[in-house]
Amino acid sequence: MHQNWHSDIRPQKIKGAFIQFITIHQKKALFYRQFAVMLKSGISIVACLKQLKTLSGSSDISENLLSSVERGEKLSYAMENSRNFFTNLEIKTISAGEISGNLVELLEKLASYFETIQDVKYRLISGMVYPAILLHAAIIIPAVPLLFTKSILAFLARILPIFIFIYGCAFVIFFSYRALSKPEMEEIRDFIVLKIPIGFGKLFKKVSVIRFLHALNCLYSAGVPITEAIKISAEASGNKIIEKEIVKTGKLVEQGIGFSEAFSANSILPPIVIDMLQTGHQSGTMDRMLEKAASYLQQEVNLAVEAVLKIIPVVVYLLVALYVASIVISFYRGYYYQINSLLE
Repeated sequence: MHQNWHSDIRPQKIKGAFIQFITIHQKKALFYRQFAVMLKSGISIVACLKQLKTLSGSSDISENLLSSVERGEKLSYAMENSRNFFTNLEIKTISAGEISGNLVELLEKLASYFETIQDVKYRLISGMVYPAILLHAAIIIPAVPLLFTKSILAFLARILPIFIFIYGCAFVIFFSYRALSKPEMEEIRDFIVLKIPIGFGKLFKKVSVIRFLHALNCLYSAGVPITEAIKISAEASGNKIIEKEIVKTGKLVEQGIGFSEAFSANSILPPIVIDMLQTGHQSGTMDRMLEKAASYLQQEVNLAVEAVLKIIPVVVYLLVALYVASIVISFYRGYYYQINSLLE
């Protein structure tokens, strides 16, 4: 137990986990996009994987698959043997593409799916860079005169408690998230995520719904049975609370209730998305409507991200203003006490 805890806080492991979190969806999007382009040009799957192995963004993914495919195994079976990297959604989509013969189209859909997730992630991370720099500068710059008027110890004594508090809170959040990522705690974790204030909770909910819609579009287009497609797509949402609600809807469909009627009772999907799904089901253009619904929500997410990224700097400005005000008040209070002591 102690050894596992110690291994979780090793700098290399934390750095690796962070890099994996930042780049995983980008790597997958690049892999599927390049794979689709090569297959479309008439290159065989084995040749595609050999070419992808030479590209920096796709080398580690391709290497895991190439040896299996060279032995004559299907691509989906090779992915099945690498479940630590490929999700059930990817495996089922590729398997259905191999059976139906529209593998290229489904590879492109998977690429779009991961590009959508990566876009939101990059927007949030890049938008947080400036407030983070501003916060660090606001802590360090006012303390710089202490280096010249007193000593480096006085400088460190001013800034270290604040940084310890900030990074301490960050580590508490990180390790709490890791602890809540255990299978028996995932629902609690995802419930908390959906309740995060300053618009983050609503943003994460919309991102999960977009992931569900893109996943359902991939599987539905591939010809996967609708009940199975709903279940797998619910898993792809990435949130256990949302997954649970969507699975309930899938069970209604399984019981014979119409697709549009089942989703009309769903509290997770926005009403306009439900209307789109009903229209798609009635007109036989479900795949196109799923794509339109995901695109509509993506626009809402982009607006929500912009709104959140406008709020965060304002919060940082207020914190900086309070910090600077506390320094000024502390300085004049000390100055006032000195004058009083001289007068006495």
